[in-house]
Amino acid sequence: MDTSSWVSQCSESDFGSDAESRSGGRRRHSAVVYVLIVLAFLSVQFGHGSNIGVAVSLPGNSKAMNLALGSWVMVGVSIGLPLTPWACRTFGEFRVCSFCVVMDFLAMLLMLYPDIQLHQIYAVRFLVGFFEAPFLPYLQEWLARFGQKTWMVWNTILHAMVPLGENLGFILSQELVAAGYSWRWAFLGQTVLFAVCVTLCWVCGGRRYLDVSDENADSFPPSSNRGEASEVEYPVTERWCVYWATNVSLAAQLGFLCGCKYVIKDYAASLGFTVHYSILVFSAIALCGPALGGSIVMAGNVIKPHKWSHHKRTLLFLACTSAVAALLAAVLPYVPSNWFWPVMFACFVAAGGVYPASQGIINIALTDARVIEASVYQVQCNNILFAMPMPYAIGKAMDTWSIDASFRLVALLQVLAAAGFAFALLAADFTEERSTWNRWTQEPRSNSGSEVNLEETELLNDKDFLE
Repeated sequence: MDTSSWVSQCSESDFGSDAESRSGGRRRHSAVVYVLIVLAFLSVQFGHGSNIGVAVSLPGNSKAMNLALGSWVMVGVSIGLPLTPWACRTFGEFRVCSFCVVMDFLAMLLMLYPDIQLHQIYAVRFLVGFFEAPFLPYLQEWLARFGQKTWMVWNTILHAMVPLGENLGFILSQELVAAGYSWRWAFLGQTVLFAVCVTLCWVCGGRRYLDVSDENADSFPPSSNRGEASEVEYPVTERWCVYWATNVSLAAQLGFLCGCKYVIKDYAASLGFTVHYSILVFSAIALCGPALGGSIVMAGNVIKPHKWSHHKRTLLFLACTSAVAALLAAVLPYVPSNWFWPVMFACFVAAGGVYPASQGIINIALTDARVIEASVYQVQCNNILFAMPMPYAIGKAMDTWSIDASFRLVALLQVLAAAGFAFALLAADFTEERSTWNRWTQEPRSNSGSEVNLEETELLNDKDFLE
């Protein structure tokens, strides 16, 4: 080997080593920014849980007026979401999210105003919901850009902050009221945590690790350019029927999990449990149950919701686990009081696997070109169908009927979710050109010479699925 060849090989080796080092550095830096984003998102969900805790603790004869606090947050989100895609296309995701973060912080401060009245709280919670509307779509886009190789774990942890933050806020706000303190302390803690995390996020990440636009593509951790495939796998074309069937079913599922928070205090009291005991036990169930169920999905051994070639297996898992949760929810009003909490825990474990699995289907079903739109449609669907009208509707039911009837209505949402996921599984098969139904009803056709694409990969997975 001559000297020039040896020098050339050494240079290429050094260049490859430097590139690998830079790639690892970007991934580590992205991981630090991700942790700060998760903590900031946790503080946002803590405020939503505190809102529920305040709603069920406010004095007054009308449950509907008090529980309407939760509705006004979702009204703000529902109005802000349709503007999100347009604003992101016009001004850029980074600018829109930065502006909304500042405005959301100012709206949080308004909750600390002394002697704030109920109707003023309505207005403040509306503003909070409006400016928080772009957060989840932006975070889904950020994960698609900076978390390609760790999407499964990072996405599951991010969405686990929803029940964790809500339950922490739900407990703390009610415990403060029960101890004689003002519920404003809960919102003060939320505001401080949010401000600290967002500031650290900007200092550590800056625009380089927070901007998700194509102009900042050099900052994204490399994936396919070094022979590594992205962990997320999208379909070739949009699968609207599967998307909406899964979307509506998930909304009903979240309606059940969230609706229990509004009725559990009074329903548990009717069974003879003390308020303090009910709050602590239910909060523990709402935290640990979904965490156990979600860990099955997060492990990736049973299903892979982030890969479209496995979407039918994922939908079968959703149909089965939601059916188990529906059965347990249906028997909850009839079990003896000493069995009530164990059965509810089992129900929440079964329901816990639904959220991360269905979230994977929803995020990828409209292809990688519609990640933000898919997230916007998802949140809007949940808000319009359940999250926005449900708090007031539950309060009205409690004012008009009995707490037992209100609890049964909430349990019915889980049954609707199970039926919806079963329909999504059927839709996934009937809407595909090379579906199981078409293979049963049509003559087999030769496909020699055809290219191997994602559709044929789905067919092979279908055969494994049927066997």
